[in-house]
Amino acid sequence: MAEIDHNQAVREITQTLRGPVAAVFRKLVPAFQDIKAEDFYDQVIANAELLHGCLLIFRKRRDAFAALLVDADGRTVNDDFVRLRCGRTVHDITAMIVRTHAKQHFRKTLGGDPNDPKSKSGKLYSAMNEYLIHEWQVPLTTAYAKLSAETVATLGPALMDLKTVAAVEAVATAVAGAVATAPSAGKVPVTQVTSQAAANDSGPKKAAEPVMVEIDQREADFWWETLNDPNVRSALGRMTETEMRELTAAFCAVGDTTRSELLKPLGFSLYQAAVVFTTLYRAQGRAAFGMMFGKPGNPAAVKDFTKRLQVKNVGSRTDMKTLVTVTEGALQGAGRTARTGTR
Repeated sequence: MAEIDHNQAVREITQTLRGPVAAVFRKLVPAFQDIKAEDFYDQVIANAELLHGCLLIFRKRRDAFAALLVDADGRTVNDDFVRLRCGRTVHDITAMIVRTHAKQHFRKTLGGDPNDPKSKSGKLYSAMNEYLIHEWQVPLTTAYAKLSAETVATLGPALMDLKTVAAVEAVATAVAGAVATAPSAGKVPVTQVTSQAAANDSGPKKAAEPVMVEIDQREADFWWETLNDPNVRSALGRMTETEMRELTAAFCAVGDTTRSELLKPLGFSLYQAAVVFTTLYRAQGRAAFGMMFGKPGNPAAVKDFTKRLQVKNVGSRTDMKTLVTVTEGALQGAGRTARTGTR
């Protein structure tokens, strides 16, 4: 399938959301009839509660949207990672919606243009946008706005481990309170949960105690969860627990060069990154993978590999199974000898 121009795809998706998708929602939920059809999209995208509710309705009643969820050949698509007629996947569109909502909220609360990385809202959005992926993050945008761009950069993938408003606010509060104490590298001190979080705790009430959150452990947990994603496992095939632990350790050791020269230019989601890293690790083995993509890594080799993927038009819209094949081909083209399994 030929690549569709990014701006064209965004326009088509937005038009579909404003028109046919809005019409389905208004048909499914009688209360939505109170919102004018032409205002529906703008009101929903600006309201976290409404937006999250609509995304949950979509998950529960995906069948109602079947006529819109078709591929280039008109076949119904039931997989979040299979391209639709617009050239994007449901996964891509969900991330686009979450990011649009976050941009609006950051603009409103922080000021400035979220598309301008020099503005306050833009600086935070630039640090966070690659992690804005899932519908469950929509209710967290108010809490996300309380984080600094520096905190987001420090957390990295561990941001995805904070799945409640209370958890995000606890980190924001802890970091703000610890600025003058210069915490040890690699850790974010969480001094205490908010009173609201304590009130919502269904377990026995205990006095809040200072907690040190180990970033490396959070990242390891995140990669483990990512490797357990059904779509990732489908693309990669069977993995033993031993292999998953080895992969998780290797991913946590990926260097800054790999993040800046491979993941960022190609716009990979973290699920896509897991597929690419696993494919590389299986082909190269532990030692070669670490030498090329670890710390400090081999910047020249990483850049060369990225160029090979770019030539194949690999990017954020590439489905996971295709990523496996293209990654293997690019690695062989770079003169690497593929080997089966982990080392």
